[in-house]
Amino acid sequence: MRRLTLREYDYLTVDTFNKKVLRGKRLAVCIPQSVFDYLERLLEKEECRSDADDYTFFLSREGQSLFQVQSYVGVLQTPCGTQIEILPKISDVTEHGDEQSRIILLQMLRYLKKAKFKLGGDASLRKAPMHLLELFIAYFLQEVNQLVKRGIRSDYVTREENQAFLKGKLLVNQQIRVNSVQQQRFYVAHDEYVPNRAENRLLHTALVKVSKISQSPNNQRLSRELMLVFSDVPVSNNIRQDFAKCKDNRAMCHYQHALEWCHLILQEESTVPSAGVIKTISILFPMEKIFEDYVAAMLRKLLLPKGYQVTTQATGKYLCVHAEATKKIFALRPDILITHKEKGCWVADTKWKLIHNEHRNYGISQSDMYQLYAYGKKYENCQGLFLIYPKTSKFDKDKTFSFDENLGLICTPFDCLGNSHEDQFEHAISLS
Repeated sequence: MRRLTLREYDYLTVDTFNKKVLRGKRLAVCIPQSVFDYLERLLEKEECRSDADDYTFFLSREGQSLFQVQSYVGVLQTPCGTQIEILPKISDVTEHGDEQSRIILLQMLRYLKKAKFKLGGDASLRKAPMHLLELFIAYFLQEVNQLVKRGIRSDYVTREENQAFLKGKLLVNQQIRVNSVQQQRFYVAHDEYVPNRAENRLLHTALVKVSKISQSPNNQRLSRELMLVFSDVPVSNNIRQDFAKCKDNRAMCHYQHALEWCHLILQEESTVPSAGVIKTISILFPMEKIFEDYVAAMLRKLLLPKGYQVTTQATGKYLCVHAEATKKIFALRPDILITHKEKGCWVADTKWKLIHNEHRNYGISQSDMYQLYAYGKKYENCQGLFLIYPKTSKFDKDKTFSFDENLGLICTPFDCLGNSHEDQFEHAISLS
């Protein structure tokens, strides 16, 4: 099985496998023709979609034999067995290695709001370097192992059998048709309490899949052990239908995290179409959303005890009023709204973009400045505005701007390594 690692906005091209060449300021990583053809089919399928999505696809075409990875991170496996790992681009600038980049990514993923899966502790990360796919598989197996320790659930299943004794309910029509000669037998229907239920079929199917994909000896060993527990349970013949049959009640609450990993592994929640190919797997996440949720979670942790409220994707404000229809239009939805009963409010937008001290205007987008200016004018008692970017060695100090004497903006670096932001944001709020 072949593996390659690249960063957001790196390129993929056809050449000797895993050969890396510079293309401008980004790397071009080489893949075999079979992998390129598969990615091309995925992109063509996405381009033919009739429904509009609020996100971009993880690939864009840049030439006849060239793709560029967009702002997605995670892992993709192709039918030929090639595993493509995409890591955050911040690691290039801050000179972190692949392992450090994975740790940063996993730390941030814990706060992704729409992700219901659970990531375990960091102890296993420090034992040995692991590919991102192996880490995801390890977290899934960890959840299934905890589930098994608590006990897998069984359910009543109705069986129809022709038996030598009466058990359950006699099915008269089948009895007459089948046992007209052998009248000593009984065609009956009865209930059996067996583990063959939708949740267990899905778990067994996911275990079979990861056992074929994983190259880690520990993951392979644990997956085989867990498959033995589900040996009396068949694999799922209809994954979508079995997910619809899953029950969400108190007796099944300990299945929740394991089933969320099943959604990812069996591609029911994948961002990449696969046409049901069992040999592929894709676990990809938009990096902008990861950064936004991570920053919001850290701000809540720091500011809630001090009497501030932190709201994400706040609604209720509009850019203007349509004069003819007399209705508000162009809704404003800032990433983060910080409010205090006595001090007023602050508006912040997160931008997953690398800022450089030596670039013109530090690389800050003019449209972003216009957007924050509109927020500042529409939110009453706004004390200040923030543009929050990831902290790098080229951008590690606040940049302060003033729109007028009453409204200012601070471009502030946010440390994705998880170091304390308390002094930084208290200082920034006081400055604004």
